[in-house]
Amino acid sequence: MPQNEVWFYLLPDALETTRLQFIIKFCDAATRRSRRAVLLCNDLSEAEQLDLAIWQDSRPESFIAHSIDNQCPAPIQLLTASMPTEGDILLNLTNQLLTVTGYQRIVEIVNPDSREASRARWRHYQQLGLSPELKPI
Repeated sequence: MPQNEVWFYLLPDALETTRLQFIIKFCDAATRRSRRAVLLCNDLSEAEQLDLAIWQDSRPESFIAHSIDNQCPAPIQLLTASMPTEGDILLNLTNQLLTVTGYQRIVEIVNPDSREASRARWRHYQQLGLSPELKPI
């Protein structure tokens, strides 16, 4: 599965609640479209925080099957260590410059406080021969 898309989403502010809302909306959209997504987390604490936020999503029509570090098979995986080299969608929640080549889509979140790091990631993807796009939220 070749990597063909890199999407950046610019959040309206740097609040953690805004970031969490975006991530939950992202997971919900992936689930509704029967897509599989890996969320690369900074550490176990962040993965557990996301796990709790997903479970607390109170909309009755919303159920997002997910797991931390592949503890069970689920379409949404919150990973803290090793990640597969290929897959459907990868949401990078870290500041790491990713060099994976087997994802159909890589998604990056930009908040107003991280624009410089995001610009570096944008240039990094261009150097890998990819064409990043800024997407509306």
